[in-house]
Amino acid sequence: MLEFVAGSASEVFPADMAESIERIVPSAAADVYRSEPVDPRGWAQLQSRVMRTLDAAPQIAGIDAYQSVYVPGPRNGVERVAVPNVADPLEIGSLDSLLGELRAFAEKAALPIDDVELMQLAAHYLENDALIDQDLDVQTYVQLMLAAKQSAAHGVPLWIAIE
Repeated sequence: MLEFVAGSASEVFPADMAESIERIVPSAAADVYRSEPVDPRGWAQLQSRVMRTLDAAPQIAGIDAYQSVYVPGPRNGVERVAVPNVADPLEIGSLDSLLGELRAFAEKAALPIDDVELMQLAAHYLENDALIDQDLDVQTYVQLMLAAKQSAAHGVPLWIAIE
């Protein structure tokens, strides 16, 4: 399953790896926010739908759902940074730009951005087992938007975590 985690690297990675990553992406202490888990296929479906909807969305399209983080503040594109003793690089994007892309996508796709409406839409999918495999792009969008807003509100990184 895929989750979005607003907090520190230690909430996502094993201790030794988290220590190396926190040297690259430090974060202030804050309450951790974890999204509801979503099907990993939803990430690729969301990326595909966003690219069909917007002219450009480098923060969404440019990050894989693996060893990835969005940090508060502006950045130019997605940066790939080597982590000591880890085979694959850490992908680092801009949380501010991600939120902008999500809002632009939501406007064109007629999806909510309001927290209450997002939670109602999330509940719609969570409470109906028949919908578990439907609209994975929308389910992923809802959980990503809720988590991104929490991350921005607390000024902490937003991690994409695969279990």
